[in-house]
Amino acid sequence: MRHHLRLALPLLSDLALDTTIAFVLIDRDGRVARAGQLPLAELGAEADSVAVHAILHPDDAVVADITVPPVSTQRLSAAVAGSIEPMALSEISQLCVAHGSRAADGTVTVAWVARHSLAKAWALLAEAGLNVVAFIPQSLALPANDPRPAEPLGLPADSRWLAPLPGWSLASEELRPASASGRWRRAIYWSTAATVVWVVGLNWYAARLANEVKTLQQNMQHAVVQAFPQIPVVIDPVRQAQNQRDALRLAQGVAGDDDFMSLAITTAKVLDFAQSHVRSLSYENDVLTLILAEGYLPPANEAALAQSAAVHQLVLQKDETRPHVWKVQRPALAEPQARRP
Repeated sequence: MRHHLRLALPLLSDLALDTTIAFVLIDRDGRVARAGQLPLAELGAEADSVAVHAILHPDDAVVADITVPPVSTQRLSAAVAGSIEPMALSEISQLCVAHGSRAADGTVTVAWVARHSLAKAWALLAEAGLNVVAFIPQSLALPANDPRPAEPLGLPADSRWLAPLPGWSLASEELRPASASGRWRRAIYWSTAATVVWVVGLNWYAARLANEVKTLQQNMQHAVVQAFPQIPVVIDPVRQAQNQRDALRLAQGVAGDDDFMSLAITTAKVLDFAQSHVRSLSYENDVLTLILAEGYLPPANEAALAQSAAVHQLVLQKDETRPHVWKVQRPALAEPQARRP
């Protein structure tokens, strides 16, 4: 048995949003998990999306056993309607008719209720936020041989609330209010829309990152070619630059202060706030230029930063018009440029 809510409806003609309705919440083991009574307007908030089986008042629905000749499943409903027409007090078109399957002896349990009254009640239940999946005549929702079949269900919750329910009901799909189905369609629509937006955003962000990586790789290759023009083809910029640096150290004992790699490594130590935020870098005329991506945290004390750079034999200069651009060079090379008119 599935977790569900059973409601004991009053007469459909008396149902309103302020009508107090007795309810019982049935757990998966078929036991009473909760029982009480609330106004219809409050039941929706309590029930959330739990399946609701609405049990009709004994005076609202008619239940009968009829005999139907052997017919195909497709024609059974028409045969049932023809059989109950002489029994009904209203035109068949004004009724909502439902039935079970045909037994071996030809009997069929059939129920009917006023079509307009059921549609109006269903609309009220949907307006309250209830997910109604079945309308069941009370006589079909009671235990077999119930001693008080004409007495409406009420509290306290007892065995009368726990009988197995039939697999069919008067909840005809053609009477389902638009708000009842639309509520789920809207939820599915917005969930789908959110998923599409998330996927599109994720793909856009991935493409942006891929483009930034490609740009950074190209800038690194260009910087390595400028620093080491003797490299014929740049495949792995970092490894090839490290190899060239090591070769210089072997040949000369140590890399010169104006070398690209030495300047870049020292700059990385000083500009630690730029870590993971370097969009591009270039090395030209002994000046290392770094363009940082937005989102980095600038140094709180630029004077202390300049002092740290001086300790490492660096001169830092932040572009006045482009705050994300930093230039780095050696002091000995910066002084002649500073003295230029």
